[in-house]
Order: sequence, then C-alpha cells, then structure tokens
Amino acid sequence: MTRFSTIAVVAGALGAVLLVAAMRQSLFGVMLGAMLSPLPLAMAVLGLGVNFLPLAVVSGAITVMVLTGSLAMASVYLVMDAAPVALLSQLRRFAEPGKNGLTVSGAAIGRLVCWLVLSAAVALVIGLSVFPSGPDGIEAALQEQLKDVLAAVTATTAATQGGEGTAEARDQMLRVLAGILPAAVAVHLCLRAILSTGLAQIALSRMQLAQGLAPDYRQFAVPTWFVAPAGALVALALVATGDVGFVAASAAAVLSLPLALQGLAVVHCAVAQTRQRIVLLVVFYILALLMASVTAVMLVTVGVVEQFYEIRARHFATRTGGK
Repeated sequence: MTRFSTIAVVAGALGAVLLVAAMRQSLFGVMLGAMLSPLPLAMAVLGLGVNFLPLAVVSGAITVMVLTGSLAMASVYLVMDAAPVALLSQLRRFAEPGKNGLTVSGAAIGRLVCWLVLSAAVALVIGLSVFPSGPDGIEAALQEQLKDVLAAVTATTAATQGGEGTAEARDQMLRVLAGILPAAVAVHLCLRAILSTGLAQIALSRMQLAQGLAPDYRQFAVPTWFVAPAGALVALALVATGDVGFVAASAAAVLSLPLALQGLAVVHCAVAQTRQRIVLLVVFYILALLMASVTAVMLVTVGVVEQFYEIRARHFATRTGGK
C-alpha cells in the first residue's frame, strides 16, 4: 500500500469514528463529529485526488461496521458523509487555469451545491411520503413521535411548574418542532458537507497541499434553472394544505439554502470593499449566531435579489482567490 493510500484509509476511518461518536452523543462526538465528520474524507479526496475516494469510503464504512456491528449504520455513513463529499469533491472537474492556480468559478460551485440540495430535498419528500401517519396527517404523526423524545423534559417541567400552562407550552413546542424538524435535518446534512469541504480546501491551501485549486467562493452563484423548482415548491406550499402543503413547505425550506449561501457571498463581497473586513465579518457572524432565524431570512432575501438584480456585478468589483 502506498503512502497516499494509507492516508486515504486513515482519513476514511477517522471520519467514521467522528460520525459514530456523534451518534453515541459523546462530548467529543457532539463537539466535532456532529458537524465535521466529513472533514477528514474531504481533505483526503481534495488533497490526494478523486481516485482515492473509493478507498477512503470503504475504509470508513468498514470502520463504522466494526464500531457498531451494524450494516445499517454503514449505510447511514454512506448517505451522510460519503455521498455528499463525493459530489462536492467534483470541484476539480470544473477548474480552469487562472492567475491563482486552478480557479473554480462561483457558478460551478453553485451548481454542485444545488444538486446536493436537490438530492436532499428529494430524499426528504420520499422520507415524508413513506412516513407512517394517521388520519391527522404527517405533521401530527411527527408530534406523536416527538412526545416520547421530550417526555423527560416535559415531566421535569410539569413537576416544577405544573398545570395547564405547562401542557400548553409543551404542545406548542411539539408543533414547532414537528413543523421545522424535517427541513432542519436535511439542511443540516447539506451544511455539514458544505462546511467540511470548504474547511478542507482552506486547510489544504494553508498547508500548500491543495494541488493549486482555488475556488472562488465570493462569486458563488445559483444557476438560473434552480429558480424554477424552488419557486414551484414555494407556490405549492402557499396554496396546498394538509400533507401536501407540509411536504412542499419542508422541501422549499431546504431549497432556500443555495439562495442563503448566495446572499452570504454578497455580504462577503460587500465587506471585502472595506478596510475593516475582518472585524466586520466577525461582528456579522456573531450577530448571525445570536439571531439565526432573522439572519437566515435576510440572507435568503439578499440571495433572491442578487439572482435577479445582480448586486455584485453592478456594485462590487470582482475579486477571486477563493477567500
């Protein structure tokens, strides 16, 4: 086995360990694995080449089976880590020679992310369609499933506060969770792959192991064709009721992710025009963490405006280099 093959095997196994640790809810797993278990696999593929992807994936799947004794968990690893990284690692296919090495345009990055998000949305629709629901629909069935998960919390609250107000607050919590949970899970799976791939590329660039690849993240662009399925789902969510409306709204929320990333790219382009860009970005991300829902709506709105008005092309100078 060559040195590169050994690195690929170790990277795949390390990512699998992070994922299993996250599923077992260990402190180490929750802190790293829940969001960054695809990172070692992404670093191996982007640093060594796509040819080493199968070896790293097989190593990860075997590691999961050894640690859990379950073939089903290995399948979860393939869906959650291997497949998204395999898709996003195709960046090199779209690379073109540039002054900073092999530059990947923002449009190419946008296409890959949109395909990833579309795959997640399709999986979400299929999953909700086969979800066992009663006469009250999918959302009500989800609420029933969540009751057991929240039993301990609600029991403690009832013991300390008691009464009718607690039951009402619990029911409201269940309604909110059931409404956002499917979309939140799908968005989380996409975000962890995107974040891990981006961090892998940055880390490899810092170590001068990125094979000259320089993605132009600030010019991230959603393809024009993506507006059609996203708009159709939004319209269906607005007019449909019951299970159809719930599934359409969940899928539409997932498809808003590329538009939010496009809005984030606009923010980075705007900040890049200033002298205090590091300070401004730190302040922005702190506020984004404190007001996540407001920030998400704002970024999607900016992304939609950018899609039709082209804010960056009209007002900001184009800067490349993948920063």
